[in-house]
Amino acid sequence: MRAGRPVATILLALGLVGAVSGCEAVQEASNAANQASQGIDKAKLCVDALALAGFTPSAADPQKAVDETKAKAEELSKLAEKAGDTTLRDAITGVSDSMSKVTLSDLDPTKFADWTQQKLDQVAKLSAACGG
Repeated sequence: MRAGRPVATILLALGLVGAVSGCEAVQEASNAANQASQGIDKAKLCVDALALAGFTPSAADPQKAVDETKAKAEELSKLAEKAGDTTLRDAITGVSDSMSKVTLSDLDPTKFADWTQQKLDQVAKLSAACGG
């Protein structure tokens, strides 16, 4: 009966090794799934943020343009809160800040190009943070 004990111990040890290996495989699969989900979330966030950042106010009704631009900035700010990636969050916040600071004087034809260039610089950072 004593001869069976080492065999049983070896079989038990092999079973435990197999179980641990199986748990590691499950953990790796779970990590991969989480990373894929985060990638999809980031892609969706980038699409939404770039769409909002692409808004260009119309100079036809300056006050309406200011209001609409600030509304888009608020939407961007809410998107930034959802970003888990710090670089992406900072880039979205940069565009949001630029858009939220727009004033009627920024829409004056003599200043509009400067404001637009500042916004485009922030959009370029956002695009880079999104991987594009």
